[in-house]
Amino acid sequence: MTDDPQPGKRTPGSEAGASRPGDRASRGARGGPSLFALAGRALVLLSLITQAAQVYLVHRLVRRGWIRGSDDWLEARAGRFAARFVRVATSFRGGLIKLGQVASLRVDVLPESMTRELVRLQDRVPPHPFDEIDRQIRHELGRPARALFAEFAEAPVASASLGQVHRARDHAGRDLAVKVLYPGVERSVAVDLRMARFAIWLFNPLVLPDLRSVHEQIVRSIRGEMDYLAEGAAAERVAANLAKDPALAEHVRIPRIHWETTARRVLTMEFIDGDKINDRAALEARGVDVSEAVAWATRAFLHQMFRDYFFHCDPHPGNLLVDREGRVAIIDFGMHESIAPEIMDGMRMNVLAAVTRNETLWVDSMIRIGILRESDRDEARELARLSFDPAYYNLTPRELSEIDLGDYFGRLRGHLWMLRSFRMPEGLVAWGRAFSLLYGLALELAPGLRPLDVVGPYVLGFLQAGAPREAQPSRARES
Repeated sequence: MTDDPQPGKRTPGSEAGASRPGDRASRGARGGPSLFALAGRALVLLSLITQAAQVYLVHRLVRRGWIRGSDDWLEARAGRFAARFVRVATSFRGGLIKLGQVASLRVDVLPESMTRELVRLQDRVPPHPFDEIDRQIRHELGRPARALFAEFAEAPVASASLGQVHRARDHAGRDLAVKVLYPGVERSVAVDLRMARFAIWLFNPLVLPDLRSVHEQIVRSIRGEMDYLAEGAAAERVAANLAKDPALAEHVRIPRIHWETTARRVLTMEFIDGDKINDRAALEARGVDVSEAVAWATRAFLHQMFRDYFFHCDPHPGNLLVDREGRVAIIDFGMHESIAPEIMDGMRMNVLAAVTRNETLWVDSMIRIGILRESDRDEARELARLSFDPAYYNLTPRELSEIDLGDYFGRLRGHLWMLRSFRMPEGLVAWGRAFSLLYGLALELAPGLRPLDVVGPYVLGFLQAGAPREAQPSRARES
């Protein structure tokens, strides 16, 4: 599904020690907010942190019985705070939108009323002027857009919190999409991440889960989304993995990366003309079976999650198109994640322990995954006895394939909050969230599709198989 590098084609790492135009400065083209604006941004974030502290203090006082308040009242307070964060993030843009989106993944730490508000954040903002975009292209690639491309549209086809996408055409006549990071956006993101670090430092001693893992995930995710070399390599790695399945290679498409006009802050890829997978009217007018398209999209993500352990972790409709040939196209690989084989081995052990009601195996799996420490073994054994659900006991292979792993691990998180050493590994959180999004996608767009008919074979294969061989990196990552 991806082309091999052509002779003379520059890819990241293909020339040892070679420099690219985008490497000449670490901050990109000049621009972005002033110091005064950044200071104002920090003050607004400080007010949000203060409000969060008040919400948490009241929650603790109610739980200790010092003041009265119902669970619904506490949830409403948390939801109002999250709603204010959404309003502020929508206004200030930059890293705040991404901050909220990444935080919404941490359903293991944040209450449902907060994550429910945070997932409403829409990463769509008014575009930046073309002269800013062209200045960034010139800085990263050494020449302006019109010198690099035969055609380059000044009006973007999409604009988001960190960058925007323009349609272009190269001198060979190929249609391209050029994604450009906003000049100076790293300065705003740096302020956002520093304030987030302060909030984590403030709250971490007061809560049971280790919030430092939340901050680590936020930093890694947002910085990763500002590294277009990493995004391009992720797209190629997923394409190479999916190409191993001939049926997926026929029905699923990943945009090809054009490395000769790609740098850290500029990503050039194949332009895919199509309709969003949730645009039912447009797809049905073309004769596309929406349920079939959803099924192939779901299979593509399940392949990544259950077989490759490297996956695009944001499978919402905005990142899924159906091209003019009826193939599902997956775009925007800024949010990608990998899970170590030993963690997936531990997940397999955990599900099998629940099916066989094996308390020792259950505890061993929790320690192997990294969710618990050895010091919590005795408490975890007691918890295993309490948490074993009769619905999972003594299942047939067919019944085993129909386990809703999203629901299973959701219940598991609820019990694990009782243990002091509880810490959910970052990749596992993104994995669970992506799995839940896939179920939601099928229920919303293909109500006649039985998700378990698509998911079952992957779940059963995962539970019966050992860890797969590590997927080979794409050529863009080889050195």
